[in-house]
Amino acid sequence: MPAPLSRRRFLQLTGTAALGATTLTACGSGSGASGNQINFWGAFASKDIEKYFQKQFIDGYNKTATGAKALDVRMTVKQIDTIDRLTQTAVASGRGPDLITTTGPAQTLSYVNNGNLLPLDEYVDKLGWRDSFLPWALDAARVDGKLYSLPANLETLSVYYNPATLDKHGWKPPTSRAEFEDLCKDAKDQGIVPIGAGNAEWKPATEWHVTWVWNTFAGPEALYEALTGKRRWTDPVFVEAIALLKSWFDKGWFGGSTDRYFTNKFTTVYEQLASGKAALYFNGSWTFSEIGPYFGKAAGNDATWDWAPLPSLNSGVPAEVQPLSIGTAYSVNKDCEHPAQTADWLTYVLADPRRQLDYLSSTGVAPAPVKMPEKDFPSDIDPRVKRQYLELSTAKNIGYTTWTFWPPKSDTYIYEQMEKVLTGKLSPKDYCADLDKLFQQELKAGARPPVPAPKGA
Repeated sequence: MPAPLSRRRFLQLTGTAALGATTLTACGSGSGASGNQINFWGAFASKDIEKYFQKQFIDGYNKTATGAKALDVRMTVKQIDTIDRLTQTAVASGRGPDLITTTGPAQTLSYVNNGNLLPLDEYVDKLGWRDSFLPWALDAARVDGKLYSLPANLETLSVYYNPATLDKHGWKPPTSRAEFEDLCKDAKDQGIVPIGAGNAEWKPATEWHVTWVWNTFAGPEALYEALTGKRRWTDPVFVEAIALLKSWFDKGWFGGSTDRYFTNKFTTVYEQLASGKAALYFNGSWTFSEIGPYFGKAAGNDATWDWAPLPSLNSGVPAEVQPLSIGTAYSVNKDCEHPAQTADWLTYVLADPRRQLDYLSSTGVAPAPVKMPEKDFPSDIDPRVKRQYLELSTAKNIGYTTWTFWPPKSDTYIYEQMEKVLTGKLSPKDYCADLDKLFQQELKAGARPPVPAPKGA
């Protein structure tokens, strides 16, 4: 994703994904398809990504597709802001694509509940998916024990910082609540914004902070219990986490003040981080694709950046929890005429770690959650990016991002109503109580996405 459009914001704005934002059209669907090819709709965030995808994943696959049953893939590029609606309309009319692309488990679930998808379990062993994908990733794609999608990208939340700023003031990336709060107090006293933050351009940015605080204060075990209906969101551990986050906003630690948080743009945050005016930035790994223009030669300065794992904010919560984000998933239409060939193409695109890591290195697009041995990383990949995905591929303490594992109405509630908490119009207790009522309704209705166990990596 080219800066300054973040991958996370792009996914939400378009309802599609940078990894092609793709759709395979069914033969005979009226799109010019014929029985001896698979037509493919693609929409891309940049021309460079489109060219890469065409060369590596379309032309490259077609050269390997041989035999009497082999089908070529033919790509037609569509507009990024309409392809999701086109897909939904086509599927609803019974003339939909062979491959349905969604923004992750929640959207996939809606297609499953409507009876639109084919189970993919027969390909798990036949095509080596069990050996290729991280176990939790396949678990997150199952509904009632059946596999209905393949996850197509993987991201997490981390702490970003300017090493020179921390060195100058004798700080280190915090690993505990005490270290975090001490750094923030010291930074505030010296006129430095402790946490670069703002949601002026993207209101759901507020859920990033709810996500990392819940994962590091309440912890993955408590979140898993709540997401699976074994614990309520009114539990004190969730309420206390929200109250703690509000107290930090009240101190002016996020964005300089609560008022500034609502007016700060992402450009402002990156510029503050590069200039030493902000100490830390809690954000997703989509940062890799947008931070570059603000540091080093591209920005006319000598600033550098790095990242660190999230600190543990509470006793009993493991260190370095990595909340998981699945921004894209691929499913096969139940009316697909060539499911085996479609699954074969999915294997080519997603299951090979070298192809995925080359894609990451060349375009910044997040790779699929496949096993990533160090030998498969390109020699020219940014070492900071490499370190992130090496750690993700072996993660033992996985957590949960709200936009991936919460039901859609509950997710929207989390970031919209949190603004009222930050401005004092809604108490943390009432915030969690109202969330619980909504979540229980969605859980009962079967609207909650699949949730892997917290130590399933």
